[in-house]
Amino acid sequence: MASVFLRYALRADTLCLGERTRGGTFRPCSRVFRSTTLAAALKEVSRSSGPVYAVARFVPSPGANRLEILTLSPRHRAARASVVPLRVEFFTNVKAEMFILKSESADELPKSFNFAMGALRSKGFGRCEANFVEEVSCSVPVKGRLCVRIPELADMTQAFGIRNILSPVYGYLFAPTGLSTGKYVRALFENSEVVAYRVVLQNGGK
Repeated sequence: MASVFLRYALRADTLCLGERTRGGTFRPCSRVFRSTTLAAALKEVSRSSGPVYAVARFVPSPGANRLEILTLSPRHRAARASVVPLRVEFFTNVKAEMFILKSESADELPKSFNFAMGALRSKGFGRCEANFVEEVSCSVPVKGRLCVRIPELADMTQAFGIRNILSPVYGYLFAPTGLSTGKYVRALFENSEVVAYRVVLQNGGK
């Protein structure tokens, strides 16, 4: 039985997919999207209480998806002084495509909508615009390498047709369990060799 995904064109002026790091003064930006970040952002748009399964990947385009660095100097409120400057990496002129598994929750999403995602949202980053393009049907998983990060959870792997994990690259993602709670779960990272639907594979599994 085929799974149907809703393909959206995703655009943003700036987007910070900051890696979670401890200490240090440089915060790198993830080169790929996390399914957990997308799911959390889209839940704020969907009026359904059910889960939203989504992935996204950058679309190569001249002048798009450029990496830049912002230097911040956060204030220590108690000391009333600036702390050591923090350098944050982010994308500009973002062009990507997003695939949302068609479901009751996905049907609650409009054809065009705006939402916020990623870090530095209080500074205007991560304001995304999504526009529906087409429905994509996936029925036969194919061999390839992941271009996204997906929690190794039964519902997630099933949603994206991950049948076999041939050569995994493991890491951990923060998965929300409520409005203000969550936990770290083991996840399959980019370049993991798997058998899955083409929407989560590099070059569409070609």
